[in-house]
Amino acid sequence: MKDFCPNHRILVSTMDPTDEKLAEQVAAGDEQALALLVRRWELPLRRYVLRRCWSCRNDVDDLLQEVFLQVYRHIHAFDPKLKFSSWIWRITHNAMVSQVRSHARMDPHVELDEALMIPNGIRTEEPCESSDLAREIAFVLEKMSPVLRDVFVLRFHEEKSYEEIGDILHLNANTVATRVKRAREYFVENAKIRGLSLGRDE
Repeated sequence: MKDFCPNHRILVSTMDPTDEKLAEQVAAGDEQALALLVRRWELPLRRYVLRRCWSCRNDVDDLLQEVFLQVYRHIHAFDPKLKFSSWIWRITHNAMVSQVRSHARMDPHVELDEALMIPNGIRTEEPCESSDLAREIAFVLEKMSPVLRDVFVLRFHEEKSYEEIGDILHLNANTVATRVKRAREYFVENAKIRGLSLGRDE
């Protein structure tokens, strides 16, 4: 039997070991457990990098390789009583920050994957092609500060809970709530000019 795991966006068998169990096995020297973690996490993390980091688009393979190397090197530092998902997302976020020390502008000619760029809840005043919608969203996000874009992508694209966002970005609950509110308000205000609206954030 397989269940859909919304945080991973992949099918995970209920008989498969948890991420936390696999991390313990990797720490014990099990290379097959590491290979399974890589297969399980490569696509979700690739999607996150492509959404969040314009200048990483051409180097996403190298960045992900560095992420998994860091996972392997620091696996003994992971506490299996905590969520592995937040730990590996934080490593990925930090890898992007290290690669991009300043806000990098998007190449206006870059091809955007509509499925990556369009979060749930987006509505348009007039019908438009999904490719055009993806580019409009990207332009709004590009003008958003990196601090707010971090929480916007995690909340509205990746659909992370406030608790998960706090774990990933090392923020307390009040700071997460404030930044999500500010990011949403910024997006709504600037997207409205382009005929876009965003559904309520429950």
